[in-house]
This record gives sequence, structure tokens and C-alpha cells, in this order.
Amino acid sequence: MMVYVSVRGRIWLQAEAANMVESVGNYVKHRRVPVIVKEGGNYITFFVPSISGESIAHAYQAILAEELKKLNEKVCPLCEKGIFLKSTNAEVYKLVTKSEPPEKTKKEHTTPEKEIEEKIVVNCGVEDLGGFLYAEKPNVKRTSSFFTGYMIPVKEALKAVSIDPQLHSRYALGTKFVAVGEGERAAGQMIYYVEVSSAVFTFAFDLDTRFIGKHTFHMDSYGKIVEGLTQNNIKNRATAALNALQRLLVEFPIGAKRTRFNPADLRWESIAIAVSNDVFTLPSSFTQDYMLRGLQKKAKVSFNTMIFGYSEEECKADKCYTTPEEAIIEALKEAKGRI
Repeated sequence: MMVYVSVRGRIWLQAEAANMVESVGNYVKHRRVPVIVKEGGNYITFFVPSISGESIAHAYQAILAEELKKLNEKVCPLCEKGIFLKSTNAEVYKLVTKSEPPEKTKKEHTTPEKEIEEKIVVNCGVEDLGGFLYAEKPNVKRTSSFFTGYMIPVKEALKAVSIDPQLHSRYALGTKFVAVGEGERAAGQMIYYVEVSSAVFTFAFDLDTRFIGKHTFHMDSYGKIVEGLTQNNIKNRATAALNALQRLLVEFPIGAKRTRFNPADLRWESIAIAVSNDVFTLPSSFTQDYMLRGLQKKAKVSFNTMIFGYSEEECKADKCYTTPEEAIIEALKEAKGRI
């Protein structure tokens, strides 16, 4: 049975530099996006700090590779190291599948496109779940089974958000590693700036287990189990995907520069997790009423949907818990029970 998990939440990130996008000289910039809101009949634009969906996806897939290996599911040599090239070209394909890419195949009931999809999916659970694009001829594309996007400050916090550059320096004067010879200047100190922000950020993540281990590109085989995989492989991969999601939400290892810019405060203000037997997505957490709107949606559309929640204020869910960790663990336990 398929299971669909939809997560929406609001998370405090104080003094964070989780998504840096470029360096201009000695100045390191935080990612920004424009956000438009309506106030008093007028539209206002704010440029706010953000964390990209790619950053979230990278963190999730790094955890996913570990969880797949624990269940003895295949992971390619690149994905297990957190290098997600995803069978982009023939050279990567050969490393993943340990075979040459087919140009013309003489196999009965198959085509080059079908063979490429099969071999990649069989040999790498991360590429099965996270998708890939084989960009040589013939092109073969697999859409990801999980969906996420930009984290931005919540609506109520937009006016309070700011980004501020912090001064840092590296100092090596007085050591033998800084040589000062005739005509040379000492270069033992380097000053640089890193932009830091604080905000309550939105979070969104959906996981659809429907096509794990199944064809999605080759139309004649669409929805059929890929040759070389069993129902047990599919169950293991779905379980690994849910285990990885639990670790992502509990530990939240998202963003770069964490060795020196680990957020001063990292905690869920609220989180809602919907577990369903078919596609059911929770409303955006950009506005504060998202949990209530989720219940209202469920009253109209439900696929045996159950919403688990936590909130520092008023929780509105089918099952509410006193800690976010408890809500996350119980929701994912329910999801694993439906596989």
C-alpha cells in the first residue's frame, strides 16, 4: 500500500548562516528572495533571508543514503558520499550501473530508455527516490518522490527580519608561517564578513511512496515494478525514506557553515504531519492558521488521513503532543505501519 506524508512547520533559526550563495571579495552573502504580502489593500515587497529547497534536498538525501545502507539496499558510490550527480552522463552512468549505456538494444520487450531507467533504479536507491536526469541520448528523466522548497520567514515576522554582516578575522602574525622579507608586506591577518539572520522560517516537505521501485519514464511499463527489484526491496526503500525523514525533522541538519554558524536557537514553534493513503498536502505554514486550515481541508477531502501536531501555542490536529519530537516519531510510526 502506498503512503503519502505531508509536513508543514515553523522553525526558529537564530543567528544562522544556513544558505550562503556567493562571495564578493571578503563578503559572504546570505541567500535572499522577494516575498509579497497584502496590507490595507496594497501589496508590499520584502527581501528576506531564505534557505533553498536544494539545501533541504541535499541534507535529506545524505541521510537517506545512510538509511538505505542500513537496510542493505544498493546505493551508488557517489550518492553514499553525498555527491549527487545522479547518472547525469555516460561516465557517471557506468559508475552507478557498472555497465555501458545502451545505444541500441536488441533485448526483447525493451528499449534503451527502459534499460537505462531499470539499471539506475536497481543500482541506487537514492536515485530511485530522489530522481535523476540522464542528459545524453536518449534522455531519461525520473521525477523525485519527495518534494520540498524554499524556507522563508513566516508572514508575521517579515517586518522584524534583518540580515546583518558579522566581522571575523583569521590571524597568523607572530608565527613562522607569515614570512616578512625585504620588500614584502605581512599578510598574517585576514578580515572577512558573513551575513547572518534570525527568523521563524516556514518548512514544507512531502513524500510520495507510490512509485518507489517502479517505472515512471517508459510509458509501456509505467507503474510496473522495475525488473531486478522485489516487493521487499520496495518496502525497505520506503522504510528508509521514512526513517530519513524522521532524522531530518528531529535533528534538522540543514545548511552549510554549521561548524561555526550552528544556529543559536533551533526549535520547532509548530509542526503538522499528515499521513494518508493517497495524495493529501497540508496548507502552507506561511500564515499562522495553517494547522486549522489543514483540519478544514481534511473535513472535505480525506484518504484515511491522520494529522499529527505540535505547537508552542494552540495545537490543532487529530493528535497533539507535548513535544515536536513525539509528534514526529508517532507520525512516522503510523506511516511505516501503512507500507
